[in-house]
Amino acid sequence: MSMLSLNIGTQQVQKQSLVITPQLQHAISILQMNNLELEKHLEELAESNPFIEVKAVNSENKRKIDLDFPQSSKSSGISGSFLDTLLGERPETLIEHIFKQIRLKKLNKIDQSIAYRLLVDITPAGYLQCDTDQISEQLSVSIDAIEAVIESLQTLEPTGIFSRSLSECLVLQAKERGEYDAVMQVLLQKLELLAKGEFKELCTSAQCTVEEMKQRAIRIRQYNPKPGASFSHDTVGTTREPDLIVMRKGNEIEISLNRASLPSVRINLDYAEEIGKTPSNEEKSVEFVKNSVATGHWLKRAIAQRNQTLQTVATYILKHQINFFDQGIEGLRPLQLRIVAEALGIHESTVSRSTASVLIQTPRGTFPLKMFFSSGLQAKENDEGVSARAIRTKIKDIISRENPLKPTSDAKISSVLNDEGYQVARRTVAKYRELENIKSTSQRKRAHKLNELMEH
Repeated sequence: MSMLSLNIGTQQVQKQSLVITPQLQHAISILQMNNLELEKHLEELAESNPFIEVKAVNSENKRKIDLDFPQSSKSSGISGSFLDTLLGERPETLIEHIFKQIRLKKLNKIDQSIAYRLLVDITPAGYLQCDTDQISEQLSVSIDAIEAVIESLQTLEPTGIFSRSLSECLVLQAKERGEYDAVMQVLLQKLELLAKGEFKELCTSAQCTVEEMKQRAIRIRQYNPKPGASFSHDTVGTTREPDLIVMRKGNEIEISLNRASLPSVRINLDYAEEIGKTPSNEEKSVEFVKNSVATGHWLKRAIAQRNQTLQTVATYILKHQINFFDQGIEGLRPLQLRIVAEALGIHESTVSRSTASVLIQTPRGTFPLKMFFSSGLQAKENDEGVSARAIRTKIKDIISRENPLKPTSDAKISSVLNDEGYQVARRTVAKYRELENIKSTSQRKRAHKLNELMEH
């Protein structure tokens, strides 16, 4: 009979583990900052470290325009202001027009911040397309507070802006004209019936004659279903300087840091030496100077590493997506974080962090760097596949060319794509269509009929 012996003692086991030190955490946070965030972060650090000098971005080089325009009573709205000096005389934009009215309302700080956040989500037509839950989380305010501000913004002119739907837009205009009676209320609640020309059903709901309902329909033809359309659609103040600039020379890609928006750090060693020579019995003061200077040197290295990583990752991505320069979004190839990480020998999280909020200026416009990542769909004659983003673009293009009275079904779009060599199921088409906020065929047809009715 064998005995099982247990030996209790100490053993040395060697294993690797990553210790997340405060410095490493700091370096990771710097890696995922865009240039604007980095500038703000460095300025905050400089407040507690007297030996760090931040060379902030020269305001003259910034193309970002602050929404906080100087007020002026001149006819152009902001004539003579910094904005006009920079851009010259030009039509007033919807954003500018609304912004001036928000300032005149003299909202409290919380409501003002909500109003400015909502302004970001205004469409060229003047509608509000926002996620109140998301805004509530971003600003740490209640849904009720957001709704109250929206109600306040809907009193601005042109009447109908900040509406969430066509019905709401027309209701605001009917009330402003003193035409929002019981019959008009029913009509605007059931616009889909008007689009179908079903006056009898409308009359039954409103308990009125067909003639009375037709009179209301004639009135709303005078309303404006797109109250923001008469303004310039250029959004001012909603963009910022790109972090990177890409140039293409043949098949070569050159990516450079945008020095116009990139802050830098200088360590004031002369001041540190002067403090060090000052007679003092306090060892704490000497230690503070030593640690502060060491922090400054580390910070410079961390920023240099961040910049190098950013350029390296971006260069690989844009070389992979070189077709984008000739074909636009349709030329994007499938590319995942894992592929970039493996090719460059770095961790996938490093790729993710370094591209999180970066903007890159290309000959085709300025885009988020993360836009160049995309999952793939298999193409019949291409083992690599095609970018899902490219498929979404193709779907939008097919729908843009459809006969609005006979909209192209998801099944037909799937068939067209398959004929072009892309294996895309009808369900996939439907999913991508919804992601692009494109309505179904019946909804598109109904919307077209309603628009025709409103425009004639």
